Formats: sequence, structure tokens, C-alpha cells
Amino acid sequence: MSQTTHAPKYYRRGPRERLVEGLRYGGGIGQWSWLIHRLTGLGILLFLVIHVVDTFLVVAFPAEYDFTVAIYGGTFAGSYYWPLRWAFRLGELGLIATVLFHSINGVRVVLFDFWPGAVLYQRRIFGVVMVIFLAIMLPLTVWVILPLTKGPVHQTFPAVPPVGQGGTLAPINAGQR
Repeated sequence: MSQTTHAPKYYRRGPRERLVEGLRYGGGIGQWSWLIHRLTGLGILLFLVIHVVDTFLVVAFPAEYDFTVAIYGGTFAGSYYWPLRWAFRLGELGLIATVLFHSINGVRVVLFDFWPGAVLYQRRIFGVVMVIFLAIMLPLTVWVILPLTKGPVHQTFPAVPPVGQGGTLAPINAGQR
């Protein structure tokens, strides 16, 4: 005769099942605005980390910074690639949309903090947030995308001089001796 001497283990669903179940929850506008607000916040954080690393290159490795900025403009290894330029421009547009939505929705969240009764009008307030977002974002989209219809305007800059000859790491009074 086989008997269990201990209680069976509690079954815990895996991360995929929990994610699917969490997204299936029909909490309405409040849940979706909360999720989008958190995702846009993470997107802004990711951009800030990349931006800090990119800005670090200005001081530590000026030539690599110039190379990186050229890639942002669509130039790689001395050749122009329009898909690269489009990709970075669309990325900038995504960053603008992320910051804009996060800021407008943040005002909505602050409104809920100062006026608890606003929860009753959550759907309407979110509608106002979306109208404001679209009213600002649609003209900005045209303004950001329109330059891509023309060819790129490249500026040429002189090469960075070697260290000690007026470059980034030259002594402050190097030219006055």
C-alpha cells in the first residue's frame, strides 16, 4: 500500500503562462495605460543608458564618437546607406513618441493623485491624453520624416589633430608658448 506522507507540491505556472494570463486580464483602459506607461519608461531608461555611453565616447574616444555619429546619419565605412538613415530616423521618431506619451500620461497619473474622484472618468481622461498625444505627434511625424524624402546633406569636418597638437587632450595653454 502506497501512501503519500507529505502534501503535493504547489504547481506554479511558468513565465510564459503568467505573461499570457496577465495580458488576458480585461482590466480596461487603466491596465493598458499603466502597461504602456511602464514600457515607455523602460524605453526612455534604455535610451538614457545608450546616450550616456555615446556621450562618454566624446571624451574618451573622439574618433569613435565621430564614427558613431556618421552611422546615425547613414554613413558606414565611407558609404551612404539610406536604410540605415531611415532606421535611425524612425528610431528617433519612436523616442519622441515614447517621451511624449510618457509625459502626457504622467500628467494623467498626477491628476489621479490630486483628484481621487478622477478614477470615475478614467476612460474620458485617457481619451483626452490620446487626443493631445496625436495632436502633437502627427505634425511631429511629418516634420521628422519629411527630410528623408530628400538626399542627405553631409558636412565635412577636418580630421581630429593628434594628441598634443591642438586635439582634445592638448594642454590648455599649448598654443601660447
